[in-house]
Amino acid sequence: MSVDGRTLESSVHGQAGLGCIDCHADLKGVKDFPHAEKLKRVDCALCHAKPAQDLKVSIHSPDRPGAPVAVATCADCHGTHDIRAKNDPDSRVFALNLPRTCEKCHGERVVGDRGAEFIKNYETSVHFRALGKAGLTRSADCSDCHGSHLIRNVHDAASQVSRGRIIQTCGRCHARIERDYLEGVHGRDYVRGGMDVPVCTDCHSEHAILSPRDARSTVYATNVAGVCSHCHDDEVLSKQYGFRTSRLKTFSSSFHGVASKFGEARVANCASCHGFHGIRPSSDPRSPINAANLARTCGKCHAGAGRNFTRGKIHVVSAEESNPAANVIRVFYILLIVVVISVSLLFIAADLWGRLRERWNR
Repeated sequence: MSVDGRTLESSVHGQAGLGCIDCHADLKGVKDFPHAEKLKRVDCALCHAKPAQDLKVSIHSPDRPGAPVAVATCADCHGTHDIRAKNDPDSRVFALNLPRTCEKCHGERVVGDRGAEFIKNYETSVHFRALGKAGLTRSADCSDCHGSHLIRNVHDAASQVSRGRIIQTCGRCHARIERDYLEGVHGRDYVRGGMDVPVCTDCHSEHAILSPRDARSTVYATNVAGVCSHCHDDEVLSKQYGFRTSRLKTFSSSFHGVASKFGEARVANCASCHGFHGIRPSSDPRSPINAANLARTCGKCHAGAGRNFTRGKIHVVSAEESNPAANVIRVFYILLIVVVISVSLLFIAADLWGRLRERWNR
């Protein structure tokens, strides 16, 4: 194997003045060249002790229990003789190039439980659009979420993308959203160690995070109710935490829900009334569904909405219990419609019978 001298000279090692034997220690004292075809594996830890130590305990470590034969090495990510600084646009680990570097393994050689498409979904995300399409290097790439050398399994509590740490990880970029979330009802339980509360990835997904204005997004206006119902229609969670279920069913039967099912994105959904990240209980004076704030909340769509306007209920499980008078009128009209249609059908049947008899007699 020959090494292009110019490639080595332009690398981060060449620019630092390092020569071959600084990395290939087994060449020290060798006088006969060309040297042997196979050399000992370079020990990067001689200079990079901290990254090497992190790699040893990461998911890429060959020493971890159950590790596959082929795991990522320093060269797989950084290259060999062409290693460049991470802020060099030609570096394999430069922000714009890192997704492709990771996908060489995770899109081809390594197939996880959810398949290669799960990784490639990142390329459809709002993060990749900002990174790969717009060149915004501050947008989230693989290492921003998973780490660089100390990458852990998602089920490891110490992982940056575990349920216990994902809020802080996303919060490094989305600081205001993190603050709002932690002040809300979900965030308070999260801080107390509750693992059943929704976190960023539950609502926005993991790799395929799309803009809320994208109709394919999990948090697009017409999809929000379905996302919230994953928890708020769960009987086990409702009994454990004392909240009411059938939220999707009762919303879907309302005017808002019916319009949403027909694809109307401007109609109110869960987030329109309850808020997005800083969701608070109705007893909280800052909650948009607090009695004192309802007129203002409804007024965002219904100009001039007053206190009387807000008396109508959205999540109506039983019409008879919530509004007895309206229920009586509803039942009366249903019976009236049934009677009118039945009489009309009888009249039509009698008329047809009479006409048939008359024709038969002729």
